[in-house]
Amino acid sequence: MSETSTPNAAGGSRALVAVRRGAARLRALPAELAPKTLAEAYAIQYAMLRELNSSIAGWKASLFDAENGICAPLPANAVRDAPAYLVPARLPTLQNTRFGIEPEIAFRLGADLPPLGAGARYEREAVSAALVSAHAVIEVVVSRYMDFQSVTQLERVADSFMNELLIVGPACTSWRSLKLAELPLEVRVDGKTVYQARGGHPLNDPLLPVVWLANHLSQFGQGLRAGEIVTTGSWNDVRYVTLEQSVSAWFDGLGSSIVRF
Repeated sequence: MSETSTPNAAGGSRALVAVRRGAARLRALPAELAPKTLAEAYAIQYAMLRELNSSIAGWKASLFDAENGICAPLPANAVRDAPAYLVPARLPTLQNTRFGIEPEIAFRLGADLPPLGAGARYEREAVSAALVSAHAVIEVVVSRYMDFQSVTQLERVADSFMNELLIVGPACTSWRSLKLAELPLEVRVDGKTVYQARGGHPLNDPLLPVVWLANHLSQFGQGLRAGEIVTTGSWNDVRYVTLEQSVSAWFDGLGSSIVRF
């Protein structure tokens, strides 16, 4: 990942930001703007941050397996404290009425994890020691494409893998005493239980994506900073809700996140 721009980054970011500002969704990025490499997709992410004039408040880390994944920086206006009451006119993507929800566990950095020297890697213990709290969160997902499944994986990465908002529940500083991978989870929509299970993280280890992210960023001369939050993957398939609905995700022992659209 690099903040260095590529020839297509500015154009690709403007096309995606236009949708956020109310333009019609894209069938796909124009061929001349579509990323051909992961570096180009990441460059579009950073160009969008510049277009939005936003700093990085956190990260989305999505792993395909224990060693491979993608990430996306979260703009400052995309991270909200729970309970969140969302006003359509103030959402990152305007004129949107359908929202995907994903219950997740996120971690807040209490200390920097700066880039390491060539060949060096962060171990799990060092990453864990830098985390000050864990949080129940709801990631709200919205695609800027007409059909998320019909575009390339790189185009999805350029669109920050559908991230719209991260709704962050209260801090749990005693998270190390919890068996995070085995926590019971209950999701409610309009007060009715729609999902209930014990465990459910895609890799059965919510901390693993943070370790991966610290090393992934380090390869590109970047680091994680104190205060940033990292969300680590959905515990349930994406579920869609509409305006005027409320959602809660409660992790037993950790806390809850609540959002109303």
